[in-house]
Amino acid sequence: MQRRLVLPAVAVVAAVLVALLVALLIPRTSTTLAAASRSGTVYVTNQLDNTVSVVDSSTGKVVATVPVGVSPANLAASPDGRYIYLANTGADTVSVLDTATNAITTTIALPAGGGPAALALSPDGRRLYIAEGRANEVSVVDPQTDRVVASVPVGTQPASLAVAPDGGSVYVADSGSGTMSVLDARRNAVVRTVATGQFPSGAAVTPDGASVYVTNELSHDVTVVDARSGVVQATVPAPSPFGVAMSRDGTQAYVTDLGPGKLTVIDTHTHQVSSTVTLGSNGTDPFQVRATNDAIYVTDQGANTLSVIDPRTLNVVATVATGTSPYGIAVVQRPGKND
Repeated sequence: MQRRLVLPAVAVVAAVLVALLVALLIPRTSTTLAAASRSGTVYVTNQLDNTVSVVDSSTGKVVATVPVGVSPANLAASPDGRYIYLANTGADTVSVLDTATNAITTTIALPAGGGPAALALSPDGRRLYIAEGRANEVSVVDPQTDRVVASVPVGTQPASLAVAPDGGSVYVADSGSGTMSVLDARRNAVVRTVATGQFPSGAAVTPDGASVYVTNELSHDVTVVDARSGVVQATVPAPSPFGVAMSRDGTQAYVTDLGPGKLTVIDTHTHQVSSTVTLGSNGTDPFQVRATNDAIYVTDQGANTLSVIDPRTLNVVATVATGTSPYGIAVVQRPGKND
């Protein structure tokens, strides 16, 4: 007769307790590690509140709310992380926020009626480029003097811009003309115009400077441009693309899709969609996106939230309540690279 092995009661209880502890501790540990790996501060403009939410990325808590100019849009961090520059579309100004005090230290006046919508700094921090959506030009500001040193005509309704990693070129998405203007940063002049899709609204450059990704909201696709030649390398379908950011290693492009409430992930080697991340239902309106080594941040304009995504798993790991109609994002990491 075959005998069944009977464990002592104490051993059974111990085994059950160990199993319960493992089940409870593993998810908590992984969640804690994911949160702890995010370091630094995230700055989010709230377009209808005329404020900036300052978020501690390690806790997901808003630690300050700073009044700024009228209708703040995009923003950018200085290379050393000491300052945040914010484009105030309704005031024709740029607010300069000191990250040590979370206070506005300077307001840069721009040409009246220009409608600044987006801005970007050169890698050395010596030039600030501002897309003037109503004036159809890019203003070039010297951050040392806070003065406009050049105004460069581009296509109609420039909505976004990106600076090449070497600082030699500035790429401007001209939403009204369906083009991308390429500026020579040394001469402050347009040297090339590339046809994109309809209503290009976002631009991002790969870390090696080889390609530029331009989101086209109305033609529902992303144009990939060879930065050296200006030749279109690929056109990638996307539901309603608006904002775009590159992963730090350059292997992925993250694209916000306004209507469907999703983030589309594009493999930069194959120019194919590799994943999609659901951020909410229709009406969530994922707007702008920024990526660091440890997180992807997306403003959800319709939901008044900031989504935080783990770039390894592409899972949403936190949702932070912001002000009304969150728009742009800047991230300051210490130590690390700022965006």
